[in-house]
Amino acid sequence: MNATDATLAPTLVGLGPRPRVALDRLAVEGFRGVQLSASQPGLRPRELDRSGRRDLAGCLRRLELSPAGLDLWIPRASLFDPARVDRAVADLLDAVGLAGDLGRCPLSVVLPESTDDPTVAAVVQALIDRALRHGVTLADHAVPPTMRDDIGVGVDPATWLSHDRDPAVGVAEHARRLVVVRWCDLTADGQRAAPAGDHDGRLDRPGYRMAIAACGYRRHVVIDTRGWPDPWAGLHVARQSWAAAGAVAARGRPAGGSLRSTPGS
Repeated sequence: MNATDATLAPTLVGLGPRPRVALDRLAVEGFRGVQLSASQPGLRPRELDRSGRRDLAGCLRRLELSPAGLDLWIPRASLFDPARVDRAVADLLDAVGLAGDLGRCPLSVVLPESTDDPTVAAVVQALIDRALRHGVTLADHAVPPTMRDDIGVGVDPATWLSHDRDPAVGVAEHARRLVVVRWCDLTADGQRAAPAGDHDGRLDRPGYRMAIAACGYRRHVVIDTRGWPDPWAGLHVARQSWAAAGAVAARGRPAGGSLRSTPGS
């Protein structure tokens, strides 16, 4: 697998209330990777004992679906709230264990901008220590991400665009620590959407794909369907736009082209 034919891995959350049914459909539709969520009912770490985790891993093998990674989007404010921090820490540490049991896939999180608070610093260090013990790589999706060398980087275009930042530049700047890249867009009115030419998306799709290829990224590309009104239809659109962006990138940018994200690109 390389940057031009990387396996696309849809996010499972949002594809229906029954994860196993959605997994079956993904396999039938030809996907070979899937991004799981540690907050999805039926897949939460506290709901899966060892037998349940073996069963999930066996199901993925049977369907020939590789676990591309695991998401856990805990609000950063929870780490600063005495009433919520214990539950947040427990969920984060449990998610590391599940990621380890699923083949040491990356765990996508959003870490605090600052660890000046001793309690938050201790939480982040405990998370790093647990990840090291389980052989799991953390992928920080904050914008900008933490600069620690022992934490990887995840780039979600919609989040970068919402901060008026170019995700292609983010990929290039953090290429050395890049662990997860996602394929999604942000409309002019701030809605997450499938990358396509039929809406006012802000993502420069060929430029972003070119940046991914240029940095030598060799992992799954996550089709992040969060917030899409029709995720299943969006998956088909996202596959087509990924291929189309690759074709444009392979031909090279038009004269005067850039990696800047612009509306309607």
